[in-house]
Amino acid sequence: MEFTDNAMATILICSHLGLNNNDLKPYTLGEWNMLVDTLLTTKYKDPLALLGQDVANVMHLLKYTEAQELRLNGLLSRGASIAFSLDQLSRKGIYVVTRGDKQYPILLRKRLTKKTPPILFYAGNLELASKVGIAVVGSRNIDIEGEEYAKKLVQKAVTEKLIIFSGGARGIDSISETTAIACGGAVVSFVADALTVKIKKREVIASIQNNQMLLITDSNPDVEFTVARAMNRNKYIYASSYGAFVIASDYNKGGTWTGAMENIKNNWVKTFVWNHSDYAGNGEMISRGGIAIGDLSEENLLELMKKKETYSYQEDIFSAGQVSEEVVAEDNDGSKK
Repeated sequence: MEFTDNAMATILICSHLGLNNNDLKPYTLGEWNMLVDTLLTTKYKDPLALLGQDVANVMHLLKYTEAQELRLNGLLSRGASIAFSLDQLSRKGIYVVTRGDKQYPILLRKRLTKKTPPILFYAGNLELASKVGIAVVGSRNIDIEGEEYAKKLVQKAVTEKLIIFSGGARGIDSISETTAIACGGAVVSFVADALTVKIKKREVIASIQNNQMLLITDSNPDVEFTVARAMNRNKYIYASSYGAFVIASDYNKGGTWTGAMENIKNNWVKTFVWNHSDYAGNGEMISRGGIAIGDLSEENLLELMKKKETYSYQEDIFSAGQVSEEVVAEDNDGSKK
């Protein structure tokens, strides 16, 4: 892997890779944003200045305390260990993209702005993350009726050449991903468990090799599942899509409810909710801004997502200036819809 100086500065300062000193903490998202904003007020502008011979002057302009300088110098001095870690990851098929890179997922950066992770680790074709698709989410424990609805939705999306964005969890997530791949579609999965473990699975390897799967995480690829990571990745699923479809949700609890309500609050994309009375959270979600849906067999999903709704606080992502012209639906061979 080759990196620009800005990308390498981001990795050195923000990642846990090659970090053997437990007292040395990488920058949090908030700290990184503050550093970048402060650099913009100086003549240096970019993080790459921290890798040059003028680093002492840069820190002086940042008005860092001695402790802050020691911490930043410690992070910047681990180039050799970072290079080794990056090489080890690439041998496993895991790569890194930073927020300043052109290849970074377009909508994720556009929609989340300051909440966008400085670093993403991924396995697969990163271009899939910037193609047009839908988020499909729902409860881990799902009945046969919900499973069949999710399958039909995904099958329809695949026929329209739409990517499926999901989280790989048991239940609706995994059903949606498996269905999409079986139908010849492609999946972008934001994982909340160890990426280094997930990419060892035979079916995952095959899907990545067939250009049908992209796995992404904002955490060190060796880090195991945590509830906080599972909750945090919800925003990535929604913000990367052109519209989100909620199959089943509990009421006022669980990741599906929390993620959908966060999306409605932030107006990243429209939240379509299956209007089914058996799922406690679905009706409540609709009453709070979700868009009720039923049988979609006669609908065109792309047109449905374009349609203006009466919900003024649901973002119309297809209005002028909302979506980059670069973001277009493509077949896997690169031909545009």
